[in-house]
Amino acid sequence: MPRHISRKKAQNPRNVLWTFCVLFCALLVIASAVEARADISQKDARRVLQNMFGWSLPSAAVRIQSIRSSGAESAEISAEIQTVFRLRLNEGQWQLREIRTAPDRWEQLEVIARAAGVELPSGECDAAPQLTTKRARCLVASLFGVALPSDAVRIRQISPFGLSLGSESAALVVAFVHADFRLARDARGWRVAEFKSGNREWVNVAGLPAAMDQVKRSAAADELSTIAKALGDFRRERGSFVVSDSESVLIDHLSPRYLTRVIRVDPWHRPYQYEGQQDHYSLRSLGPDGKPNTPDDIVVSGP
Repeated sequence: MPRHISRKKAQNPRNVLWTFCVLFCALLVIASAVEARADISQKDARRVLQNMFGWSLPSAAVRIQSIRSSGAESAEISAEIQTVFRLRLNEGQWQLREIRTAPDRWEQLEVIARAAGVELPSGECDAAPQLTTKRARCLVASLFGVALPSDAVRIRQISPFGLSLGSESAALVVAFVHADFRLARDARGWRVAEFKSGNREWVNVAGLPAAMDQVKRSAAADELSTIAKALGDFRRERGSFVVSDSESVLIDHLSPRYLTRVIRVDPWHRPYQYEGQQDHYSLRSLGPDGKPNTPDDIVVSGP
């Protein structure tokens, strides 16, 4: 019987070259598609979230979980943010008061809420003098609109218990909070345009820094008026204003007889400025830019 021997056909060099070109072009198309979907890198996204709203969070405080890009000018980021809160015990109930926005800077949550046009939650967690992990988690979840149980809020640390600040007890809480951010890019680069957490809708936060400055300007004007009133009371009793170029010396003279609350720094955490002679004075906040004698200064002078 005849024997049939199967032999492999030798590949045509032209076919090999054509196959290589097709594969190479396909890889280029795939790479282009991936690049189009991720116009912002994880590193850049982390940097934007670190510095959102003028804050300065450490790199380790931002964990990027996903990036969904809709083009070269916008992206949606899911991230876990490590947040540090300062809590106060007020009338037997723990309340979130401040959030740390930089290694040495705190922002009042009430200021942020007023600037954003929202109200801080109250009464959603049980009142008790002991700050447990469960209670701290409830407080943080309520702030961000997260319905528990949920992995969107995790408490890392509570420390220390019963830290006394004046007549109130206080504590620090470190928490991980999941949130979504919509980023937009303009001539200045990427910025946070919208924010979403928990079961809440997207909130436009592009104008939040300016709105916060406006709230702080109002607060600074109120504090300067309070100091000015105390200074007027001082003059009526002593016959002259406090002669000094130091606001700390001024407060030492006014407190506690004329000024029941010690006021030393403005809402931007900078010392108030004072220049006083026997018959006139000037009180000043340096405003948002922190520079003296600029248009954004808040000034109260007298008489």
